[in-house]
Amino acid sequence: MADPKKMYYEMLESTFPTYKEFTTIPVCDNGEPLVPIGSEFEGSLQILENYKQYTGNQIFVRSHVVMMLIHAQKELREIYPDYNLEVVCGYRHPEIQEKTHSEHKKWLKEQNPLLEGDELTEVAHRFSAAPDVAGHPTGGAVDVRIIGSEGLPVNMGPEFEPSKDIYVFSPFVEKEVWHIRQILRNCMVKAGFAPFDGEWWHFAYGDREWANYYNKPEAIYAQLNFQI
Repeated sequence: MADPKKMYYEMLESTFPTYKEFTTIPVCDNGEPLVPIGSEFEGSLQILENYKQYTGNQIFVRSHVVMMLIHAQKELREIYPDYNLEVVCGYRHPEIQEKTHSEHKKWLKEQNPLLEGDELTEVAHRFSAAPDVAGHPTGGAVDVRIIGSEGLPVNMGPEFEPSKDIYVFSPFVEKEVWHIRQILRNCMVKAGFAPFDGEWWHFAYGDREWANYYNKPEAIYAQLNFQI
């Protein structure tokens, strides 16, 4: 008898954009600068330790993305006046992206030795974008979560791990978790971001994922090799 949970996950996965689709989208960088998220954004930032050698104690994004985060923060405050967005990741150096993707491919290969080539890249791409099409190295993608009134992250379910309950529309999470994920998604989409429903925390603007979601003819942010 078929596993209904597995079938539901597969149905969700069938809606996710693929690595192959992203490779067909042209990129024409608009020259917008990469800037640190400053105090004009009233939410909070979490600086990842392994990013500091590239971006110090700051999170960088394209300049327009800062304005969009401010918009999303205001949308959240309309619903929960005491809540804040927290940006966990913005620009990611290509070396970090390559390392993360390679590690995930290795983990997947250990779980399923038959996975190889393009198929392995596609499966790994669902959890860690393939380096040549990844959005974070463009400065257009952000990972965000919601901080509650007590200054602690609200429960949004599994995060930053290869669990399929990270899918935005997984029906196997608590009702409260489902609800807060939809609020985050709606706030970010209203600000102009493209959601990635394979990771509840990931949103994009200007990169191939954004172009794919909004049927744009091209991405407007290319990947950058940036270090302060």
